[in-house]
Formats: sequence, C-alpha cells, structure tokens
Amino acid sequence: MKILIMTGGRIDEDFAFSFLEREHFEHIIVVDGALAFWDKVENNSHIHMRFDHLVGDFDTISPDILNKYLDRGDIEIHRFNSEKDYTDTDIALKLAIRLGQQEAKKNGCEKEVEIILLGATGTRADHMLANLQLLEQTRAAGMSGVIVDRNNRIRLIEGRFILKKAEQFGYYVSLIPVSEELKAVTLKGFKYPLDRYTVHLGQSICVSNELEADEGEIVIEEGKAFLIESRD
Repeated sequence: MKILIMTGGRIDEDFAFSFLEREHFEHIIVVDGALAFWDKVENNSHIHMRFDHLVGDFDTISPDILNKYLDRGDIEIHRFNSEKDYTDTDIALKLAIRLGQQEAKKNGCEKEVEIILLGATGTRADHMLANLQLLEQTRAAGMSGVIVDRNNRIRLIEGRFILKKAEQFGYYVSLIPVSEELKAVTLKGFKYPLDRYTVHLGQSICVSNELEADEGEIVIEEGKAFLIESRD
C-alpha cells in the first residue's frame, strides 16, 4: 500500500500533476501550505483523487483556501499550535506510519507500506535536511520511505538493495553515508563497481555512479546511506 504526504516545500506543478495522474494511494495527507497546491489538484480534470487528512498549524495557508476544507466530512483535520516540538511534516509522517500500521493490522498481513513525500525539498535547507532524516522513522517502522521531487528520488537504505533499470528514476545514482562508516560496500551492475569497500562519512567516492545492467545490487554490510537517483 502507498501513502502520500504532500508537504509545503517547493512543488514543481507540472511534475506533481504528472506524478499524481499515474499513482494510486490508500491515504493522502496534505500538510499546511501544500493545501494551496492541492486546491489546484481538486480543480484538475485529469486527476481523480481526494485527500483524507489535513495536518498543520495552518500558519502558511490563506484562510480563504483553508476554510474551503475545514468542514468537509471526508477530511480529518489535525490542527496543532504553532509553538510545538515537531515540524508539520514530522507530525504528518508519524500519522502516516500509524495509518500504515492500522491498515496492516486490519488486513491481517504484512503488506509492504510505502510512504512517499512530495514537497519535502526546496529553498529551506534546514527543513530539507530535517525531512531527509525523517526517513529513519519509516525505516525503523519497517516501512519504505521515499522523498521525490522533479529531479531526485531519495531513500534511506541499509543491508541489501536492488535497483532495477526499468524502474530507475534518474540517470545518476549516489550513495551518501549517514553513518560514520559504510562497511564493506559492494556495488554490482554499475559503471563504477565496488567490492566490500569501506566508505567513510565525508567521502564522495559513491557520488554520480551509473547503472549499466538491468539490475544493480547494493550491499552495505554495516551502516546506513541515502540512495539518491538524480536527473538534471
């Protein structure tokens, strides 16, 4: 199952409309200022989806737009004081994890839950870095977390990961260490392979690789890294 979080960073409208047209989500969470973009989605005849949760302190959305959604019976409102411990996106992610856990329990299965964040990058470096770190929450919950924008798809990975060329998002593939060390990194199927090489925090050796085989295998025996697929 897939859960979308639409949050209030930079949203490229052409990319976002195209992305939404071809995807399906069991739950959609809209965060504060992103409601201005979603208001355009609701008026787009090519997209037939509705969101079911609205989260935020609502300090970055105009009252005129906000009031159109506050009394809708198909939307659950999660309103918070602006002086709070967590960002709106963090609160939305915690909600998404709970929804995923509830769906798994209701269906009596361990179906993989993928939480996708759109609008989690942008001009605020502090928010963008904080949002990248939020992917640790999805990993800890046993779920897949993905941040996507027009030029990048970002995951937090550890252990073994298979990247399929047919599903590749961008031409360039990079591993950015999160741990102090990525021990015994193996890359197979890439232009620049590695065989049990230890990558240290601060090194750029795993930046801008290219997938050559139909599948690329990434193995990190110890440590975590951001896997970033990028396109110009």
